[in-house]
Amino acid sequence: MQRQARFTLGLAGGFAVAATVALVVPHRTGDWLSLHLFLVGALLLAISAATQLFAVTWAAGTPPSDRVAAIQRWLLAAGVALLAIARELRWPSGFVAAGGALVIAALVVLGVSLQRTVSGGVQRRFDVARRWYLIALAAGLGGCALGIAMATGLDAPMYGRVRAAHLALNLLGLVGLVIAGTLPFFTATQARVKMSPRVSGRAQSLVLTWFVGALSATTVGFLAARPVVAAVGLSAYAVGVLGLVALLPTIRAKQSQWAGPRLVQLGAGVAWWVGATIMAAWHAGHGTDAFTATVVGVLVVGGYAQILAAAVAYLGPVLRAGGHQQLAAGFRTTRSWLALGAANVAAIALVLGASEVAAAAILIWLIDTVARAALLVRGARRTHGFGRVTDGSRRRGAEL
Repeated sequence: MQRQARFTLGLAGGFAVAATVALVVPHRTGDWLSLHLFLVGALLLAISAATQLFAVTWAAGTPPSDRVAAIQRWLLAAGVALLAIARELRWPSGFVAAGGALVIAALVVLGVSLQRTVSGGVQRRFDVARRWYLIALAAGLGGCALGIAMATGLDAPMYGRVRAAHLALNLLGLVGLVIAGTLPFFTATQARVKMSPRVSGRAQSLVLTWFVGALSATTVGFLAARPVVAAVGLSAYAVGVLGLVALLPTIRAKQSQWAGPRLVQLGAGVAWWVGATIMAAWHAGHGTDAFTATVVGVLVVGGYAQILAAAVAYLGPVLRAGGHQQLAAGFRTTRSWLALGAANVAAIALVLGASEVAAAAILIWLIDTVARAALLVRGARRTHGFGRVTDGSRRRGAEL
Protein backbone atom coordinates (compact mmCIF):
# COMPACT_ATOMS: atom_id res chain seq x y z
CA MET A 1 0.00 0.00 0.00
CA GLN A 2 2.87 2.36 0.74
CA ARG A 3 4.37 1.67 -2.66
CA GLN A 4 1.05 2.42 -4.36
CA ALA A 5 0.66 5.61 -2.30
CA ARG A 6 4.14 6.80 -3.27
CA PHE A 7 3.33 6.51 -6.98
CA THR A 8 -0.03 8.25 -6.62
CA LEU A 9 1.29 11.07 -4.43
CA GLY A 10 4.14 11.62 -6.87
CA LEU A 11 1.64 12.02 -9.70
CA ALA A 12 -0.39 14.38 -7.49
CA GLY A 13 2.74 16.47 -7.00
CA GLY A 14 3.13 16.77 -10.76
CA PHE A 15 -0.39 18.16 -11.08
CA ALA A 16 0.27 20.59 -8.20
CA VAL A 17 3.32 21.91 -10.05
CA ALA A 18 1.30 22.22 -13.26
CA ALA A 19 -1.44 24.12 -11.40
CA THR A 20 1.11 26.60 -10.05
CA VAL A 21 2.72 27.07 -13.46
CA ALA A 22 -0.74 27.80 -14.90
CA LEU A 23 -1.02 30.73 -12.46
CA VAL A 24 1.83 32.60 -14.15
CA VAL A 25 1.81 31.33 -17.75
CA PRO A 26 -0.78 33.05 -20.01
CA HIS A 27 -3.52 30.79 -21.32
CA ARG A 28 -7.16 30.90 -22.43
CA THR A 29 -9.09 29.42 -19.52
CA GLY A 30 -7.83 31.66 -16.69
CA ASP A 31 -8.23 30.48 -13.10
CA TRP A 32 -10.34 27.53 -14.22
CA LEU A 33 -7.26 25.65 -15.41
CA SER A 34 -5.25 26.08 -12.20
CA LEU A 35 -8.23 25.19 -10.01
CA HIS A 36 -9.04 22.00 -11.89
CA LEU A 37 -5.43 20.88 -12.19
CA PHE A 38 -5.08 21.28 -8.44
CA LEU A 39 -8.51 20.19 -7.19
CA VAL A 40 -9.31 17.37 -9.59
CA GLY A 41 -5.73 16.42 -10.33
CA ALA A 42 -3.47 17.00 -7.32
CA LEU A 43 -6.02 16.94 -4.51
CA LEU A 44 -8.13 14.01 -5.73
CA LEU A 45 -5.05 11.93 -6.47
CA ALA A 46 -3.77 12.70 -2.97
CA ILE A 47 -7.17 11.76 -1.55
CA SER A 48 -7.06 8.51 -3.54
CA ALA A 49 -3.67 7.63 -2.06
CA ALA A 50 -4.37 8.76 1.49
CA THR A 51 -7.84 7.25 1.94
CA GLN A 52 -6.69 3.83 0.78
CA LEU A 53 -3.53 4.02 2.90
CA PHE A 54 -5.52 5.03 5.99
CA ALA A 55 -8.12 2.33 5.34
CA VAL A 56 -5.46 -0.38 5.14
CA THR A 57 -3.65 0.98 8.20
CA TRP A 58 -6.53 1.76 10.55
CA ALA A 59 -8.91 -1.02 9.47
CA ALA A 60 -6.07 -3.59 9.24
CA GLY A 61 -7.38 -4.49 5.81
CA THR A 62 -5.87 -5.93 2.66
CA PRO A 63 -4.71 -3.32 0.14
CA PRO A 64 -6.09 -3.30 -3.39
CA SER A 65 -4.05 -5.03 -6.05
CA ASP A 66 -1.46 -3.02 -7.95
CA ARG A 67 -3.64 -3.35 -11.05
CA VAL A 68 -6.71 -1.85 -9.37
CA ALA A 69 -4.64 0.98 -7.86
CA ALA A 70 -3.06 1.72 -11.24
CA ILE A 71 -6.43 1.70 -13.05
CA GLN A 72 -7.91 4.13 -10.53
CA ARG A 73 -4.84 6.38 -10.62
CA TRP A 74 -4.58 6.62 -14.39
CA LEU A 75 -8.32 6.95 -14.99
CA LEU A 76 -8.24 10.04 -12.79
CA ALA A 77 -5.05 11.46 -14.30
CA ALA A 78 -6.27 10.88 -17.86
CA GLY A 79 -9.64 12.44 -17.07
CA VAL A 80 -8.07 15.59 -15.65
CA ALA A 81 -5.63 15.87 -18.55
CA LEU A 82 -8.42 15.48 -21.11
CA LEU A 83 -10.58 18.05 -19.31
CA ALA A 84 -7.73 20.58 -19.21
CA ILE A 85 -6.64 20.07 -22.82
CA ALA A 86 -10.17 20.06 -24.23
CA ARG A 87 -11.14 23.29 -22.45
CA GLU A 88 -7.87 25.04 -23.22
CA LEU A 89 -7.86 24.13 -26.91
CA ARG A 90 -11.63 24.59 -27.25
CA TRP A 91 -12.32 21.09 -28.45
CA PRO A 92 -15.96 19.98 -28.87
CA SER A 93 -17.88 19.54 -25.62
CA GLY A 94 -17.90 15.77 -26.09
CA PHE A 95 -14.21 15.65 -25.16
CA VAL A 96 -14.89 17.57 -21.96
CA ALA A 97 -17.72 15.16 -21.17
CA ALA A 98 -15.40 12.21 -21.83
CA GLY A 99 -12.85 13.65 -19.41
CA GLY A 100 -15.56 14.05 -16.78
CA ALA A 101 -16.70 10.47 -17.39
CA LEU A 102 -13.15 9.20 -16.75
CA VAL A 103 -13.06 11.12 -13.45
CA ILE A 104 -16.42 9.60 -12.48
CA ALA A 105 -15.11 6.13 -13.30
CA ALA A 106 -12.05 6.77 -11.10
CA LEU A 107 -14.28 7.79 -8.20
CA VAL A 108 -16.37 4.64 -8.60
CA VAL A 109 -13.26 2.43 -8.59
CA LEU A 110 -11.98 4.24 -5.48
CA GLY A 111 -15.29 3.75 -3.69
CA VAL A 112 -15.39 0.01 -4.46
CA SER A 113 -11.77 -0.35 -3.35
CA LEU A 114 -12.40 1.42 -0.04
CA GLN A 115 -15.54 -0.60 0.61
CA ARG A 116 -13.70 -3.88 0.09
CA THR A 117 -10.70 -2.86 2.17
CA VAL A 118 -12.63 -1.62 5.20
CA SER A 119 -15.38 -4.27 5.17
CA GLY A 120 -12.76 -7.00 5.00
CA GLY A 121 -10.52 -5.44 7.65
CA VAL A 122 -9.85 -6.86 11.08
CA GLN A 123 -10.54 -3.63 12.98
CA ARG A 124 -13.99 -2.03 12.99
CA ARG A 125 -12.88 1.41 14.23
CA PHE A 126 -12.69 2.78 10.67
CA ASP A 127 -16.22 1.81 9.65
CA VAL A 128 -17.62 5.30 10.28
CA ALA A 129 -14.80 6.91 8.30
CA ARG A 130 -15.68 4.60 5.41
CA ARG A 131 -19.21 6.03 5.45
CA TRP A 132 -17.74 9.55 5.34
CA TYR A 133 -15.65 8.57 2.33
CA LEU A 134 -18.45 6.87 0.43
CA ILE A 135 -20.85 9.78 0.96
CA ALA A 136 -18.08 12.17 -0.12
CA LEU A 137 -17.55 10.16 -3.30
CA ALA A 138 -21.30 10.16 -3.95
CA ALA A 139 -21.27 13.96 -3.66
CA GLY A 140 -18.36 14.01 -6.08
CA LEU A 141 -20.29 11.92 -8.59
CA GLY A 142 -23.14 14.42 -8.43
CA GLY A 143 -20.74 17.34 -8.73
CA CYS A 144 -18.99 15.81 -11.75
CA ALA A 145 -22.34 15.11 -13.42
CA LEU A 146 -23.29 18.75 -13.00
CA GLY A 147 -19.91 19.77 -14.40
CA ILE A 148 -20.55 17.69 -17.52
CA ALA A 149 -23.99 19.30 -17.85
CA MET A 150 -22.37 22.74 -17.70
CA ALA A 151 -19.88 21.80 -20.41
CA THR A 152 -22.55 20.53 -22.78
CA GLY A 153 -24.54 23.75 -22.65
CA LEU A 154 -27.02 25.48 -20.31
CA ASP A 155 -28.82 28.81 -20.48
CA ALA A 156 -27.38 31.65 -18.41
CA PRO A 157 -29.74 31.57 -15.37
CA MET A 158 -29.54 27.81 -15.04
CA TYR A 159 -25.79 27.82 -15.59
CA GLY A 160 -25.21 29.99 -12.52
CA ARG A 161 -27.37 27.77 -10.32
CA VAL A 162 -25.75 24.57 -11.56
CA ARG A 163 -22.26 26.07 -11.18
CA ALA A 164 -22.93 26.92 -7.53
CA ALA A 165 -24.26 23.41 -6.83
CA HIS A 166 -21.31 21.90 -8.74
CA LEU A 167 -18.83 23.79 -6.56
CA ALA A 168 -20.69 22.97 -3.34
CA LEU A 169 -20.80 19.25 -4.06
CA ASN A 170 -17.17 19.04 -5.14
CA LEU A 171 -15.50 21.51 -2.76
CA LEU A 172 -17.57 21.02 0.38
CA GLY A 173 -18.84 17.52 -0.40
CA LEU A 174 -16.16 15.46 -2.10
CA VAL A 175 -13.10 17.18 -0.65
CA GLY A 176 -14.59 18.55 2.57
CA LEU A 177 -16.23 15.33 3.74
CA VAL A 178 -13.09 13.28 3.10
CA ILE A 179 -11.09 15.72 5.23
CA ALA A 180 -13.76 15.79 7.93
CA GLY A 181 -13.92 12.00 8.10
CA THR A 182 -10.13 11.71 8.35
CA LEU A 183 -9.40 14.60 10.71
CA PRO A 184 -10.08 12.87 14.08
CA PHE A 185 -7.77 10.00 13.13
CA PHE A 186 -5.08 12.00 11.39
CA THR A 187 -4.80 14.78 13.96
CA ALA A 188 -4.07 12.21 16.64
CA THR A 189 -1.52 10.54 14.37
CA GLN A 190 0.08 13.86 13.44
CA ALA A 191 0.41 14.87 17.10
CA ARG A 192 1.37 11.36 18.30
CA VAL A 193 -1.43 11.19 20.86
CA LYS A 194 -4.41 8.94 21.42
CA MET A 195 -7.69 9.84 19.77
CA SER A 196 -10.03 11.88 21.93
CA PRO A 197 -12.45 9.80 24.02
CA ARG A 198 -15.16 12.04 22.59
CA VAL A 199 -14.68 10.45 19.18
CA SER A 200 -17.15 7.62 19.54
CA GLY A 201 -18.82 5.96 16.60
CA ARG A 202 -22.10 7.60 17.60
CA ALA A 203 -20.56 11.07 17.80
CA GLN A 204 -18.96 10.71 14.38
CA SER A 205 -22.23 9.47 12.90
CA LEU A 206 -24.12 12.45 14.35
CA VAL A 207 -21.58 14.89 12.90
CA LEU A 208 -21.77 13.12 9.53
CA THR A 209 -25.56 13.42 9.55
CA TRP A 210 -25.24 17.14 10.29
CA PHE A 211 -22.82 17.61 7.39
CA VAL A 212 -25.04 15.68 4.98
CA GLY A 213 -28.04 17.80 5.97
CA ALA A 214 -26.05 21.02 5.59
CA LEU A 215 -24.68 20.01 2.19
CA SER A 216 -28.10 18.87 0.99
CA ALA A 217 -29.70 22.18 2.00
CA THR A 218 -26.89 24.09 0.28
CA THR A 219 -27.19 22.13 -2.96
CA VAL A 220 -31.00 22.27 -3.08
CA GLY A 221 -30.92 25.96 -2.25
CA PHE A 222 -28.63 26.69 -5.19
CA LEU A 223 -30.47 24.50 -7.71
CA ALA A 224 -33.89 25.82 -6.66
CA ALA A 225 -32.69 29.43 -6.66
CA ARG A 226 -33.39 29.79 -2.93
CA PRO A 227 -30.34 31.73 -1.70
CA VAL A 228 -31.58 31.89 1.90
CA VAL A 229 -31.77 28.08 2.04
CA ALA A 230 -28.27 27.87 0.58
CA ALA A 231 -27.01 30.40 3.13
CA VAL A 232 -28.50 28.41 5.99
CA GLY A 233 -26.92 25.23 4.63
CA LEU A 234 -23.51 26.88 4.31
CA SER A 235 -23.75 28.33 7.82
CA ALA A 236 -24.71 24.91 9.19
CA TYR A 237 -21.73 23.41 7.35
CA ALA A 238 -19.37 25.88 9.05
CA VAL A 239 -20.90 24.99 12.42
CA GLY A 240 -20.32 21.33 11.58
CA VAL A 241 -16.61 21.94 11.02
CA LEU A 242 -16.41 23.70 14.40
CA GLY A 243 -18.24 20.78 15.99
CA LEU A 244 -15.73 18.42 14.41
CA VAL A 245 -12.88 20.43 15.95
CA ALA A 246 -14.43 19.79 19.36
CA LEU A 247 -13.90 16.07 18.79
CA LEU A 248 -10.17 16.42 18.16
CA PRO A 249 -7.62 15.46 20.82
CA THR A 250 -6.16 18.05 23.15
CA ILE A 251 -2.80 19.26 21.87
CA ARG A 252 -0.23 20.18 24.50
CA ALA A 253 3.16 21.89 24.31
CA LYS A 254 5.02 18.60 23.86
CA GLN A 255 3.02 17.67 20.77
CA SER A 256 3.26 21.19 19.35
CA GLN A 257 7.03 21.22 19.71
CA TRP A 258 7.41 17.86 18.00
CA ALA A 259 5.04 18.41 15.08
CA GLY A 260 5.80 22.12 14.78
CA PRO A 261 4.65 23.75 11.54
CA ARG A 262 2.91 20.59 10.34
CA LEU A 263 0.40 20.78 13.16
CA VAL A 264 0.06 24.56 12.93
CA GLN A 265 -0.58 24.30 9.20
CA LEU A 266 -3.26 21.69 9.78
CA GLY A 267 -5.01 24.00 12.25
CA ALA A 268 -4.61 27.04 9.98
CA GLY A 269 -6.11 25.10 7.08
CA VAL A 270 -9.17 24.20 9.14
CA ALA A 271 -9.55 27.85 10.22
CA TRP A 272 -9.45 29.10 6.62
CA TRP A 273 -11.90 26.33 5.65
CA VAL A 274 -14.40 27.65 8.20
CA GLY A 275 -13.74 31.25 7.22
CA ALA A 276 -14.25 30.64 3.51
CA THR A 277 -17.50 28.77 4.17
CA ILE A 278 -18.79 31.67 6.26
CA MET A 279 -17.84 34.07 3.46
CA ALA A 280 -19.80 31.92 0.99
CA ALA A 281 -22.80 31.89 3.34
CA TRP A 282 -22.68 35.70 3.65
CA HIS A 283 -22.65 36.13 -0.14
CA ALA A 284 -25.48 33.62 -0.61
CA GLY A 285 -27.57 35.34 2.06
CA HIS A 286 -27.22 38.63 0.19
CA GLY A 287 -28.29 37.06 -3.10
CA THR A 288 -24.89 37.30 -4.80
CA ASP A 289 -22.51 34.65 -6.13
CA ALA A 290 -21.56 32.52 -3.13
CA PHE A 291 -18.42 31.06 -4.67
CA THR A 292 -16.62 34.16 -5.85
CA ALA A 293 -13.01 33.94 -7.01
CA THR A 294 -11.95 35.19 -3.57
CA VAL A 295 -14.00 32.61 -1.68
CA VAL A 296 -12.79 29.72 -3.85
CA GLY A 297 -9.19 30.95 -3.71
CA VAL A 298 -9.21 31.26 0.08
CA LEU A 299 -10.88 27.86 0.49
CA VAL A 300 -8.45 26.13 -1.87
CA VAL A 301 -5.18 27.88 -0.98
CA GLY A 302 -5.67 28.76 2.67
CA GLY A 303 -7.81 25.74 3.54
CA TYR A 304 -7.44 22.59 1.51
CA ALA A 305 -3.93 23.15 0.15
CA GLN A 306 -2.61 23.75 3.67
CA ILE A 307 -4.34 20.66 5.03
CA LEU A 308 -2.91 18.66 2.11
CA ALA A 309 0.57 20.08 2.74
CA ALA A 310 0.40 19.18 6.43
CA ALA A 311 -0.67 15.64 5.55
CA VAL A 312 2.05 15.15 2.95
CA ALA A 313 4.67 16.59 5.32
CA TYR A 314 3.82 13.72 7.67
CA LEU A 315 3.19 10.98 5.11
CA GLY A 316 6.32 11.70 3.05
CA PRO A 317 8.80 10.53 5.71
CA VAL A 318 6.56 7.58 6.62
CA LEU A 319 6.34 6.40 3.00
CA ARG A 320 10.10 6.81 2.56
CA ALA A 321 10.64 4.23 5.35
CA GLY A 322 14.21 3.19 6.19
CA GLY A 323 13.96 2.76 9.96
CA HIS A 324 13.43 5.11 12.89
CA GLN A 325 16.51 7.24 12.19
CA GLN A 326 15.46 7.92 8.62
CA LEU A 327 11.92 8.59 9.83
CA ALA A 328 13.14 11.20 12.33
CA ALA A 329 15.38 12.79 9.70
CA GLY A 330 12.46 12.92 7.28
CA PHE A 331 10.27 14.69 9.82
CA ARG A 332 13.01 17.28 10.32
CA THR A 333 13.20 17.79 6.57
CA THR A 334 9.47 18.48 6.23
CA ARG A 335 9.34 20.98 9.11
CA SER A 336 8.97 24.18 7.12
CA TRP A 337 8.01 27.45 8.76
CA LEU A 338 8.65 29.12 5.39
CA ALA A 339 5.92 27.06 3.74
CA LEU A 340 3.53 27.82 6.59
CA GLY A 341 4.19 31.55 6.30
CA ALA A 342 3.97 31.61 2.50
CA ALA A 343 0.67 29.70 2.51
CA ASN A 344 -1.00 32.11 4.91
CA VAL A 345 0.45 35.17 3.20
CA ALA A 346 -1.08 33.86 -0.03
CA ALA A 347 -4.48 33.37 1.62
CA ILE A 348 -4.43 36.85 3.17
CA ALA A 349 -3.39 38.35 -0.17
CA LEU A 350 -6.35 36.67 -1.85
CA VAL A 351 -8.71 38.18 0.72
CA LEU A 352 -7.22 41.62 0.04
CA GLY A 353 -7.36 41.17 -3.72
CA ALA A 354 -3.58 41.23 -4.14
CA SER A 355 -3.39 38.45 -6.72
CA GLU A 356 0.24 39.09 -7.68
CA VAL A 357 1.37 38.83 -4.06
CA ALA A 358 -0.65 35.64 -3.69
CA ALA A 359 0.93 34.14 -6.81
CA ALA A 360 4.43 35.01 -5.58
CA ALA A 361 3.74 33.47 -2.15
CA ILE A 362 2.35 30.30 -3.76
CA LEU A 363 5.46 30.06 -5.95
CA ILE A 364 7.72 30.35 -2.89
CA TRP A 365 5.64 27.70 -1.15
CA LEU A 366 5.94 25.38 -4.15
CA ILE A 367 9.70 25.84 -4.48
CA ASP A 368 10.21 25.12 -0.79
CA THR A 369 8.00 22.03 -0.99
CA VAL A 370 9.68 20.66 -4.12
CA ALA A 371 13.13 21.17 -2.59
CA ARG A 372 12.17 19.29 0.57
CA ALA A 373 10.53 16.52 -1.45
CA ALA A 374 13.75 16.17 -3.47
CA LEU A 375 15.72 15.79 -0.22
CA LEU A 376 13.34 13.04 0.90
CA VAL A 377 13.62 11.17 -2.40
CA ARG A 378 17.41 11.55 -2.43
CA GLY A 379 17.61 10.11 1.07
CA ALA A 380 15.39 7.19 0.09
CA ARG A 381 17.54 6.35 -2.91
CA ARG A 382 20.70 6.57 -0.83
CA THR A 383 19.39 4.20 1.86
CA HIS A 384 17.64 1.39 -0.04
CA GLY A 385 16.36 2.52 -3.42
CA PHE A 386 13.12 4.52 -3.66
CA GLY A 387 10.15 2.39 -4.63
CA ARG A 388 12.14 -0.85 -4.77
CA VAL A 389 11.13 -3.63 -2.39
CA THR A 390 14.07 -5.65 -1.05
CA ASP A 391 14.53 -8.05 1.82
CA GLY A 392 16.32 -5.30 3.72
CA SER A 393 13.54 -2.79 3.15
CA ARG A 394 10.96 -5.36 4.26
CA ARG A 395 12.88 -5.85 7.50
CA ARG A 396 13.14 -2.11 8.03
CA GLY A 397 9.44 -1.70 7.30
CA ALA A 398 8.63 -4.42 9.81
CA GLU A 399 10.80 -2.68 12.42
CA LEU A 400 9.06 0.63 11.72
